[in-house]
Order: sequence, then structure tokens, then C-alpha cells
Amino acid sequence: MKPPADDRTLRVLEYPKVLSALAEGTVTSMGRSSALSLLPSLDATAVAEAVALTGEAAAVSAEAEIPLRGARDLEAAASHAAAGGVLDPADLLDVAETLAVARRVQAFLRERRQRAPGLAEIAERLAVLVPIEAAIERSLDAQGRVRDTASQDLRRIREEMRAAERRLREALEVLVRESASAKYMQEPLVTVRSDRFVVPVKAEHRAQVPGIVHDTSASGATLFVEPSSVVPLGNRRRELASAEREEVLRILRSLSAMVGDAGEALRSNGRVLGELDLASAKAALSARLRCSAPEVRTDGLVRLLGARHPLLLLTGGEGEVVPIDVELGRTFSTLVVTGPNTGGKTVALKTVGLLTLMTQSGLHITAAEGSAVAVFDQIHADIGDEQSIEQSLSTFSSHMGAIVQVLRRARPQALVLLDEVGAGTDPTEGVALARAVIEALHGRGLRTIVTTHYNELKMLASTTPGIENASVEFDAETLRPTFRLRIGLPGRSNALLIAQRLGLDGDIVTRARDYLTPEQAAIEQVLADLTRDRQVAERDRREAATARAAAEEAEQRLSAEAERLRGERRHLLADARRASEAIVEQTRRRLDALMSEVRAARSEAAVRQARERLREVVESLPADEPPAAPPGPTPEVIEPGQEVFVVPLGLVGKAASAPDPGGQVEVEVGGLRARVPADALREPPPTGGPARPGAGEAAPRSPSRQARAGRAQDAGGVDLPERPLVSVSISVRGQTVDEALVQVDRYLDEAVRARLPQVVVIHGKGTGALRRALHQFLRGHPHVRQFRLGERGEGDTGATVITLAL
Repeated sequence: MKPPADDRTLRVLEYPKVLSALAEGTVTSMGRSSALSLLPSLDATAVAEAVALTGEAAAVSAEAEIPLRGARDLEAAASHAAAGGVLDPADLLDVAETLAVARRVQAFLRERRQRAPGLAEIAERLAVLVPIEAAIERSLDAQGRVRDTASQDLRRIREEMRAAERRLREALEVLVRESASAKYMQEPLVTVRSDRFVVPVKAEHRAQVPGIVHDTSASGATLFVEPSSVVPLGNRRRELASAEREEVLRILRSLSAMVGDAGEALRSNGRVLGELDLASAKAALSARLRCSAPEVRTDGLVRLLGARHPLLLLTGGEGEVVPIDVELGRTFSTLVVTGPNTGGKTVALKTVGLLTLMTQSGLHITAAEGSAVAVFDQIHADIGDEQSIEQSLSTFSSHMGAIVQVLRRARPQALVLLDEVGAGTDPTEGVALARAVIEALHGRGLRTIVTTHYNELKMLASTTPGIENASVEFDAETLRPTFRLRIGLPGRSNALLIAQRLGLDGDIVTRARDYLTPEQAAIEQVLADLTRDRQVAERDRREAATARAAAEEAEQRLSAEAERLRGERRHLLADARRASEAIVEQTRRRLDALMSEVRAARSEAAVRQARERLREVVESLPADEPPAAPPGPTPEVIEPGQEVFVVPLGLVGKAASAPDPGGQVEVEVGGLRARVPADALREPPPTGGPARPGAGEAAPRSPSRQARAGRAQDAGGVDLPERPLVSVSISVRGQTVDEALVQVDRYLDEAVRARLPQVVVIHGKGTGALRRALHQFLRGHPHVRQFRLGERGEGDTGATVITLAL
């Protein structure tokens, strides 16, 4: 399939440099070749799969390196063996090592199939040829020498060779050291010449040592003679050496035949290992440049967040590269970028093009999470001055020729990047031509980004739907570009400002401003106002983001603290439940025993004694708060504002109305209103009793053990405590989050014991932090069925109404 970009576009976007950096991360020649020849794809599905594969390789590599080292390209060796050739031991060792690598890689990725299913699936295509691997390792040692154990014949031949050589050396040692011929030797040693064992004989005594001369020293004073007495032994050694060579050749031929038979599998293994090595190198480049996986789209959308040019990262370091945000293809399809020279327009253009090529090559990109890149059928770029001296083309002619080709070839799903469109000619004609080109590209629906110096092109965005302005920011104070890209804001020329800051006479600058047309002056003023407003908005946005981050951090802390409190509460409730169950069970057994005694008693003294023991049992129960004073009688007259005791709630409130014809009275208790029957109201408890509960204040609870003991009427049982008085509302306004949560938790316990169906927590409006923490706390509380913000008359958003799970 033809790639989306031609060689010129790949070159001007510096794509080959990215491939060179990618190749540095490979560990095999197959992977390196694949990296250097990698081309972008047009298939969106294949692109998405390749990007996901890079992510899998990154996840695996973070744990351990894929064991690809040691694999060799076996293409030539497999082809030579398949044609009947004999491989040398080094080639055979490469085959064995590559097969071992394939076996280890397959096992490695099988173990990690859950984290890297795509890589594991690729690894399953590897042919594991253990018999060939074992045969080579059994026949060759690490230095490539054929082992004695390669065959029985080779073992026998080498044993005979060693024996023959031993006998030959022994015979020569006797000759040079102990026999009568020793005095004719230049020195008492045995050496080898022309693969024959010889002794050094003095030239003048040649006749005294009969034999074959195989060599002479440089001076001629020494002759290297194979004595006639050992020639038969030497011949036998040579015969065995020849037999050894033939057997070694036979073994190498047999191993080569095995390799030749598996030639296609070995070539396939090389391709698969190269594919895995390429994925691993992509992951290494992603980690090196701190990349992220882009969302792969098919709708022409490009959304780059915090994008950085990868080659600038490779050469200059991350701290020196200013990230940019770019969007194209959602609300507009054409982007016109303006700004000063060296301000970053061209770098922004190249960043968009290069990150698009990287995405379509299955690479991660140097942009933040959340970035998205569409797969384009074509990518066209005309950036920089590529004029041809040989063809005598001017800068204008070179660029115009490239634009002509773009207009001829571009299809609807194409990305077009043009740098300084219309430059290099008369400004008036250049503006007109640039505008016509932009409108032609825009009219065909292409995704287009152009850079320009022409102010007139800034007005296109305001007159043509789908065209948007952008600018590279310029710091008027330092007279330096910031390299930030601002979408939606056209750039200012800043020429007069720069001239004035650099010291040009004020009168000259004023005169230059007078030469501007009213329209030009108005445009510059509007741009200045827009720039100032954008800067203020950016500052506010940053401050808001900082505040939001701080609030989110605080909310996370509160959530963690609330979870901790809920955990402690669960433990405390469990402990309390176990303790209560133990007390109840113990008390039940003691009461059962007493009841049995009472039933068996035959005298009044025994009954009194049983009652006394019953009182002791009651007094041994856990103490509670003092008893609440009993309410008074039913009021004869009920008027608005009158204090009343609401029997169903066990609380003191105020009547908000007189009884209606149906006998219902509206009462207000703790900020809540309810309608109750008039006969459910009583006079408030007499003065001197416990205080009426207010917001955030619980009423007294059940009677003490002394009161309970006093109500032990007979041996048949014990009076139950009265239901505790608890306010239907609690206020935690002005408290810290920790204080409020502890108090609300305690209050909900009391409200459940009092059987209140609904309560209100008053937290106030303020910043909302206390409300958010409270709601987070309530979501997991076992006593809470549901909750909501208060409505009008219930405290609005300053209160939370809670329905309890009774």
C-alpha cells in the first residue's frame, strides 16, 4: 500500500530523523532494518493496533526487557543451506542462538499474555525448532569447534589421532635427547613444519640424520628434518587428520541440511523477531521522549495537548521545549498562523505534521494524554526553502511548484501544511495569491494549516466559516517570542513597538504610525485589546485551575478521612454489637434462672429474695443518661407560637398554626415543619427538667439503671426504657470538617436510636467544602437511606435533609 506522504514531505517534516532515533532502540539487525524502513499507514485499524502494540511493549518493558538480544538475521544462511550449501560453524551457531532466542521470547510473552495479548499473539508465530537447536549445540562448542561427541566415528578417529601423535612425539623426544643423534640437533625440541613433526638439525650434520627436510631457517644453519624412522607414524597421523576433516564436513553438511529444510520457518522467525524488536524500540522511544498514546480517529480531527517537537527533545532537552496546544477539524478545518520570525510558526507546523506521521506509523507521540490524531489518506507539506540551484528556481517558484502539486493531488481526506504561503514575491500579489490558495484548499474540505506574515489574511477567519486564526505569542517587554501557540487570536506585527523599544527616535515611530491607514491602526488596536484580554483570561484560568486542583486535593483528603472514620465506626459498632449481645445473653440467662426460682418458690420470703436479685441484675446493666422529665397534659388551647411537646417525635417544638377542621396542627421542630394530630401534642416538660434540644444538641436519653431497677414491679419482667429525646436537626456551621463529621456521626447514631425517620444537618453555604465533605461521608453511612439538599423553607443549599434507614 502506498504511504500517505511522498519522499519530499517525509524529508521536510524530518521523519527520517525520527526513524534514526527509533533504530537506536533496536537490538537486532532485523529490528533496525524494520525501524529505518518504517512508513506511515493508511489503514486506521492497523494504525490503532500498532499504537496499542506499542503500549503493550511499554507496559512489558517497564517490568523486564523482552529477551531479543542474540538473535541474528538468518536470511542468507537459510537460503544457502536450502540450496545445498554447507554452513560454517559460525553460521550454525547463529542459527542455534536465534532459535534459542525465539523459544525464550515465546515463553516470555506467553507468561505476560494478559498484559500484552497482541505481542503474545505475534510471538505464537515463532517456530520453536528444538531438535535443530539441540543438534547444533550437541555438535559444536561455543568457539565453533566440532565436538568429539558429534559422532561415534569422529570420537574414534580423534582418539586414534591423539594416540598416533603421542607415539610420534615420544619417538622424536628420544631422538633429540637420548639417542646418539642428539649431538646433531641445534636444540632439543620437537616442532611442526607443513603439518609434519620435525626436529632442528644442524646443517653441517645433515647426513648424520637421514630423513625428509621440510623447512630451513632464515640463516640456513638449521634444517627441520622429519627423521626416516618416524615417517610411517607421521603418515598415519596425516591419514587420521584427513579422516577427521571428512567426518567434520559430513557433520556440518548434515546440520546444514536440517537448517535448509527449515529455511522458510527460520526466515519467518527473523521477520517475527524483527517485528517484536520494532515494537520494543517504539516503547523505548516512547519512554525516552515521555510520549503518550494518541487516540486514533477517522474523522479528520487533530487535537494535540502539550505537544512538543520530538527532535527538539532529542537535541535540546525537555526543559527547553515549549509545549503547544493545537486543534484542527472540529469547529474549523483551516488554521492561519501568524506571528514574528523565529517565533515558532514553522516548528508548530512541523510538530503537527511529524506527530501525525508518527501516529500513522504506530508510534506514541510527544503530547499529553487526551491527544487525538486522525489517519489521513494524504499528508502534504511545503516547509522551508528547497529551491533547486541546478534548475535556477527562485524561492517563490519552488514553493509555488509544490503548491501546484498539492492542488493537483490532494484528496478530501488530506492534511496540508504550507509555510509562508505566498512569500517571495510582490506583497500585493502575494497576499492575493495566498488568499486564493487558502480559499481553494478550504473549499475542497482539506484539513489545512498555513503560516503567513500577511496581515490581510488575518481577516479570513472573520469572513469565512471554518477558518480560524492562531498566533505565536510575543512578549512585548522582553522583545522575545514565547513560542506558545494561541488558537483564535491573530498575531500582531509588533514592528513599531520593537523599533521603539530598541531605541528608535520617538518622532520617527510617531511618523510611521501616522503613515498607517485608519483601518490598519484600528486592526492593530483591536489585536492589542484581544491580546490583553486573552492574557487576563489565561491568568484567571491558571488561577482557577490551581484553586480547582487544591480543592480536588482537599476533597481527596476528606474522602480518605471519611473512609477512615467509616472504617473505625464499623469496627466500633461491631465491637459494641458483640458486647451488647454478650450482655443481653448473660442477662437473659440470669433472668431465666430467676424466673425458674420464682416459679419454684413456696414462700413470700423466697419471692422477695428473687425480686432483690432481679433488682441487682437490672442495676448491673450499662448506665445511660438521666431520665427525661415527662411531658405535661394535652393543651386545652393551641395557638401559633405556643411551645408544645410532639409525642411521635419525643421533641419540643412550636405550633405554627391552630388546629384545622380536621384536627391537624402544623408544628415546627428544629427547622422542619410537619402536620400532626392535635391529640399528639402535650404541654412541654415542667421547668427544671432537661433543656429542650436545639440544633446540634441531643435530648436526654433512656432512664438510668437506678430508675429501671425502681420500676421492677414484679418477677415477671423489667420495664423498657422510654424512647430518648433527640432533635430533628443539628448545626455544624463554622466547624472544621473533622469536627463536623465526628459530631454528625454521633448524631446519626442517636437519631436512629430515637427512631427519627428524617433529620436535617445545617452546614451553611460558604465555599461548599463542608457540604461536599459531608455528602461524601453520607454516601457510605449505614444509617443513611438517602439525602438531598434542603428546599425553600428547609435551609436551601445550606442544609441537607437525610432520610434514615430504620
